Amino acid sequence: MASQRQIAANKRNGAKSRGPRSQQGIARSRMNALRHGLAAANTVTADDNASADDSCVDAMYQRLRQIEVERVKVLNEVHNLSRSEDLDTLHTVIRRLTALERYSQRSHSKLKKHIF
Repeated sequence: MASQRQIAANKRNGAKSRGPRSQQGIARSRMNALRHGLAAANTVTADDNASADDSCVDAMYQRLRQIEVERVKVLNEVHNLSRSEDLDTLHTVIRRLTALERYSQRSHSKLKKHIF
């Protein structure tokens, strides 16, 4: 059961920010995962020549490879932390692993769509 101080603190923190509220802000924040980090989309100008397609496929393959390397590192970290008693760190690393697997699935499906 939460104390009155905790309830008041939760209300104050909840009033600070709840994300974008306008349709423009929601649309802009929806694209953050495609602009930053491992899920960033690599845009190529739409030319019909094969070299542009090859470079796009190469970029997607390199991104997928980078994600897989990072995923293996995080899996090793999960394995090492599973023996310790630091559950908070283990939880954080598992969330990171989940995000990497989600990025991996997206990149893999984009690569398949582009090849076939």
